[in-house]
Amino acid sequence: MNSNDVTAIHVDFEINRRDLFRASLDLAKWRLIASFFVITILVVPLSYLFLFINEGKILLQLSPLIIGVPLVTVGGQVLRLHAICRKFVSGLPDSQRRCHYLFQAETDGYDLTYGESFSHIAWKDVLKVIEQPAYFVFYSNSLQARIVPKHGFHLREDIPMLRSILRAKLGAKARILSQ
Repeated sequence: MNSNDVTAIHVDFEINRRDLFRASLDLAKWRLIASFFVITILVVPLSYLFLFINEGKILLQLSPLIIGVPLVTVGGQVLRLHAICRKFVSGLPDSQRRCHYLFQAETDGYDLTYGESFSHIAWKDVLKVIEQPAYFVFYSNSLQARIVPKHGFHLREDIPMLRSILRAKLGAKARILSQ
């Protein structure tokens, strides 16, 4: 590329339930692991107590309550995430399911076309960016994030170029994979 050329990275994708659920599940995995760990800390000593006092039959009878209910609460969180993603995507009109991002090294932000709307998000308004193996997560604040799947990039060489733009514009606020 010549120095006069503008480096433009285009990302086009359609928001779908599967990608959104996988990303949400990936972002929530530490909370799910922590809750499973807490359940294990509570269930194992209680089960050991019943076995220690030779009441295995009562433990077996109470196992749906002692073991099943806590496991269902963790599984329920996964089902809740799935339902939220399904409801979000099904509530979007067809025009709003298509997203287009435009990243340029020479600008002070990036452009987002979402349905019939257009936004320019300044780099100083980006809280942080985290790269995962299948997507990037752009945080506007601690509660609002946008997921940009890597399968939406037009060219494979655009991903390393975006990494360099993020490092240059965000510095320490960009947690990029070392690839």
